[in-house]
Amino acid sequence: MAGALCVRFISIILTFWGILTPCNTNAQIADTIQAPDSLKASPDSLDQILSDSLPESVDTFPRFPSGIKPSQEGAVWIWDRDALMTNRALTLAELVDQVPGVILLKGGDYGTPVSAIAFGVGGGRVKIFWDGFEWVSLDGGLADLSRIGLGGIDEVRVERYPGELRIEIRTREPTDPEPSSTVEVGTGDLGTNLLRGVLAHPNTLGGALTFTLDRLDTRGPRLAAAGALSGIGLRYSLTRGDRGGLSLDLRRFATRTDVNELPTDITRNDWNLKGRWRFTDNLIGEAYWGASSLIGNAKDPFYGIGIKRSQLGIRAGYERGVFWGKAAARYLGSGGLPVRSYEIAGGVSHLPLLSIDGSVRMEQWSHDNSHSWRARAITSSISGVSLFASYENGSTGSPFVPRFREHLQSLELEGNTDEYDAPVAKFTERTGIRAGATFTWRSLSLSGAWLSIEADSLLPLGLALDRDGVTLGGGGPQTGYELSVSMPLPISGFRIETNLQSWNKEQPYLPKRVWDGSITYHGIFKESNNLELWGTIGVTSRDPMLLRIIDQNPLVSSTSDNLDLLRVPMYQDWFMQIQVRIVTVNVFVRWDNIMRKRDNLDFPNHNQPRSRTMYGIRWTMNN
Repeated sequence: MAGALCVRFISIILTFWGILTPCNTNAQIADTIQAPDSLKASPDSLDQILSDSLPESVDTFPRFPSGIKPSQEGAVWIWDRDALMTNRALTLAELVDQVPGVILLKGGDYGTPVSAIAFGVGGGRVKIFWDGFEWVSLDGGLADLSRIGLGGIDEVRVERYPGELRIEIRTREPTDPEPSSTVEVGTGDLGTNLLRGVLAHPNTLGGALTFTLDRLDTRGPRLAAAGALSGIGLRYSLTRGDRGGLSLDLRRFATRTDVNELPTDITRNDWNLKGRWRFTDNLIGEAYWGASSLIGNAKDPFYGIGIKRSQLGIRAGYERGVFWGKAAARYLGSGGLPVRSYEIAGGVSHLPLLSIDGSVRMEQWSHDNSHSWRARAITSSISGVSLFASYENGSTGSPFVPRFREHLQSLELEGNTDEYDAPVAKFTERTGIRAGATFTWRSLSLSGAWLSIEADSLLPLGLALDRDGVTLGGGGPQTGYELSVSMPLPISGFRIETNLQSWNKEQPYLPKRVWDGSITYHGIFKESNNLELWGTIGVTSRDPMLLRIIDQNPLVSSTSDNLDLLRVPMYQDWFMQIQVRIVTVNVFVRWDNIMRKRDNLDFPNHNQPRSRTMYGIRWTMNN
């Protein structure tokens, strides 16, 4: 009997893994995913697999120390499961875009490449970690966020540094004795449809199972640029009490788009097997092995070949009282990535006067090494005033630069190419300072900081969106400031929140001003608290922005290092959302680009939707 169940379980895994096999290029993008025959089992057979006797409590993996708490002073933002359920974001990229000072760079509508940057960083300076496994870019200097959905995610933590944007993702684990399902269904303008489902079962074949199905598709601007994001995820873990255990994670995500000059059919696979154990009350250790691969359309000259990279890693975490520390060592196997990377971080939190933390990282590449370090301090509030400061310095390598440059040179661009056919500098040296103060009184918060950054060179992103990108000089020191205000309005439940980042001059991917603001409402009704209402109306905007792409026919001189660069117009998106929760059912409506601004684009000839209305439900069901 046990052997038959094991065979059945393995067959289910293999079936899930084959759901998103790259489709024929002539197939329609918006086709729905058909459930495999192996899933069309009778309720009794499914109950035999998924409905063993329920435990009285659920054992979960021990948590690594996360570091300092989220705050404006520390430039750390976090969304847990409840926050994700009420957020207007439908993708990870849209969620990260809500961090003040972050700029989302999109190739158009859903299905096109997208990345997020802050402080004008380039290749190699956006790091993503998924349960400790580094989600590396396999085809450019920055990770393409369109290949990560929000389904099955329990927590997202974003740390914004002057020299790096760090995103940490934690997968959902069953935490209740009963199985639970979360379903998100939505539809809207431009043929947009959302289907997202998560099953979390605490007792499947003696372990815990999380299965995720995620799909978001659209017909795009003017109904002429269809695209889709679709993926599945599977996590199975075996725990031994609350000390730790083993887990297997499988993820497969595919992007499709009909936009010209962009890859039409990309599938990314990630898997890892890890063991985590709490050796003492204060010490946690982990070891993992896994791999990532990228497969494109066979007819695409750049993505038609498969790319695969394996990864080995060990991690340790220590936390005792106010002290915490983390360390990680990863072997990434070169081939466009660092051969090895080492990182140590630690700090002291909640001292009577201040909290301090810092980190050191070293990357060993095939022919050179890079080193960087950072430190941060935040004082306790005295008469409502808290001071903070951070400093960082060091070099970072950009992955896949040689491969990317070979592709650029194969394009045989016209004109004088001497400036950008030369080999790209693989490493960038960067220094950043952020210092300021926060004043809080009751529910009012005011924060301001002085900013300073300096880099020896500015690398292109290394995405399909800037294949013509060039490496530029650093341009000398850059200074600026940021302001943040959060205050209640006279009407109960209403708040106003606004953020501004301004610089003394613009640089490529760093416009002079980036700002956002919103008016929010939150109210809970009924004695049972089973009726809850959220409302938001706001705007996100930036000034016109230079790109690290040479303008072959400049009409207006926009120069950096004596080169004419492309410039995109001012971006501005007015949005609104209303969401109501009735017990466990959330009904939402969201509006994008209410003012129907025509020229919202981050790259030439890659228009974004003029407007979109979406509505749907998010529903969590137990047992």
